Amino acid sequence: MKFSAVLIFLLLIPASAQAATISGFVTDRSSGEFLLSANVSLGGTSLGALSNENGYYAVTGIPAGTYVLVVSYIGYETYRDTLSLGAETYLRRDVELVPTVLMGEAAVVEADRNRNERLAQPGFVALQAAVLKELPAIGETDLLRSLQLLPGIQASSDISSGLYVRGGGPDQTQILLDQIPLYNPSHAFGFFSIFNPEAIKDMRLHKSAYPAPYGGNLGAVLDVTNRDGNRNELRGSGGVSLISMRTMIEGPLARGSFMVSGRRTYLEPILAYIRTRVEDIPGYYFYDMNAKINQNLSTNDNLVLSGYFGRDDLNLETSDDNLFNVRWGNSAVTGKWTHLFSPTLFGNFVVSGSDYASRLSANFDGTEILFRNSIRDISVKGDLDYVADGEHAIKGGFRATRYRFSFKRSFNQDDQLDLGLKPYVISAYAQDQWQARPSTSIRLGLRANYYSEREKIDLEPRISVSHRLPDGLRLKAGGGRYHQYLQLITTEGFSGGDFWVPLDGSVTPGQAWHYVLGVSWDPSPDYRLSLESYYQRLRNLVVVDNTRAVGSDETRSEDVFITGGRGYATGVEAFAERLSGRLTGWIGYTLGWTRRRFPELNQGAWYPPKYDRRHDLVVSANYRSGRWSFGCNLIFATGQAFTPASARYELRESARSGTREDYFLPTGRNTARLLPYHRVDLSVKRDFRLFNRNLQWYLQVFNAYNHRNEWFVQYDTEDDRVTTAEVVKMLPIVPTIGLNYDF
Repeated sequence: MKFSAVLIFLLLIPASAQAATISGFVTDRSSGEFLLSANVSLGGTSLGALSNENGYYAVTGIPAGTYVLVVSYIGYETYRDTLSLGAETYLRRDVELVPTVLMGEAAVVEADRNRNERLAQPGFVALQAAVLKELPAIGETDLLRSLQLLPGIQASSDISSGLYVRGGGPDQTQILLDQIPLYNPSHAFGFFSIFNPEAIKDMRLHKSAYPAPYGGNLGAVLDVTNRDGNRNELRGSGGVSLISMRTMIEGPLARGSFMVSGRRTYLEPILAYIRTRVEDIPGYYFYDMNAKINQNLSTNDNLVLSGYFGRDDLNLETSDDNLFNVRWGNSAVTGKWTHLFSPTLFGNFVVSGSDYASRLSANFDGTEILFRNSIRDISVKGDLDYVADGEHAIKGGFRATRYRFSFKRSFNQDDQLDLGLKPYVISAYAQDQWQARPSTSIRLGLRANYYSEREKIDLEPRISVSHRLPDGLRLKAGGGRYHQYLQLITTEGFSGGDFWVPLDGSVTPGQAWHYVLGVSWDPSPDYRLSLESYYQRLRNLVVVDNTRAVGSDETRSEDVFITGGRGYATGVEAFAERLSGRLTGWIGYTLGWTRRRFPELNQGAWYPPKYDRRHDLVVSANYRSGRWSFGCNLIFATGQAFTPASARYELRESARSGTREDYFLPTGRNTARLLPYHRVDLSVKRDFRLFNRNLQWYLQVFNAYNHRNEWFVQYDTEDDRVTTAEVVKMLPIVPTIGLNYDF
């Protein structure tokens, strides 16, 4: 890692003291939360900076003189202060911004707080928790389901919160919570995600061509940040739906703040009541909890401790005394120390641990069956931000992760497979945000990964370019190389049975090249339009080999997977948004193609995976009038690809024997399509006060006109009288009511 050592050495060189520097933190005055991507500038000059993810900014290279410091952030009053600076002044100026009080019935979508990152990086999306809560949902607000309403992101079904981003599967999207990787972010068999909307502060999604600080996945990165906690007063919020209850409490603690949130279903009494009248009804619940402590150790040091804990539990005892139990869940903890080395050098250091475990046990007629798998990672991570001058902002860092994978399979107390692996990955990166011209910025990055099973360093160059044109137009382009060393083995219909395995030295890890080109137009503060095209070239793909014998104890990657796959994903996304006023929302359209090819599948021919979508149209709108709010989602998409049967045949042991097996002969892989998918979701919400508390009741209707979309096709080989396929349908109309509250 020679280049990382050189980078760190350069970052530690003191800045030239021939000009003044202003630096500090930007926070919310009402809560004390750090504000990322706040715009800091000196009036009448081209000098300025953005606050980083910890709210820190630094403006360097300022000639001696008197200036007006201007700090602005969407949804807050602009801060202005007149400063007199000498030639070699280092001025620390922490800024508290006051939230704007919106007048009348207008609403402002807060999704543009990351405007500068959006303009600099193609394929970037940011949403605030307040925006997510306004969208119609099923049951309750859900982060991952809300993201499925954006162009380039699809869902596999109505009961899935998985993300299929720009032609990639869910395993190709890395999901981070407070910089901690999460390996199965779902509840209720994929119906809900693990993200509690009350705890979320900020969400940043890179759909492709993501920058050098991220790595480890072929497709996208979702980076979720939880609230730090209110430093000024004790506050809380929550909600009650037909499915669960959630609560978040935050407030000051010593020299900082705390935040605790929890969510739990209360389905057990309902299921128990049904079980007294209907046989074979399971017992089920899930819960999750987030906690965070934020403390100032000094004016230059801050410590954050955070954690997530969540579990799903399903129990079924049948009428003939068979038992079935499934438990799965995530646990994650992190400690983050931020330190200000100098006005121009900011450090961020993290130690984290993440654990995902799944256990399936069953007893059928006295025969015990057990499947247990887990993935645990322990990581050490460091990042340094260095503001070299007015043209260059340098970022560099490292990450070292030690994994522990285990998988156990036993039948009738006989261990058939007990697998344990402990690979590790060491990564380092460097990035320069270069303001080449007043209208042109270039982000150059390089990441290096060493994977212990591969015993080789993989280099990953990254680049993005942004050029401002007249009349609010901007051109953006980006690209990069990516590798993935972990592979998800999924049951498709049941996320609790999914598990991760590391690729070993018997196969080459997956590789992708991303290319993105787009144009955006901001004709006014109220409207935003963008058009973006993408192309992803994929190599060394793998899929599970379903032809392997049941009970096989082979564990090498080349035996478990079909290897040598190639693929590509390409398309065009159009996005139009209205950001303020009574009516807000967006229209998004994607035209896309996704293809895969394996030498051992489909006779070596290209085929579309099931999540290939030619057309995907979403209209999402929210209208606010006084205390009332009305929401609507309209979705139309090309039907899912599937493999039809071309013939039915039977095999007999002999001409006289009555023993036979029926089979269907498949055609080419995924050569047919289900009918187009379409639905409408509606919501009505009303704010009111009771006992001096802010409350909101809501009514939401999923699939309002009760259209049963097609999910998958299955063939019955048991009944020879059945000659047609059965099309399994998705969810019907699902109304729900609930209550949100603040205290």
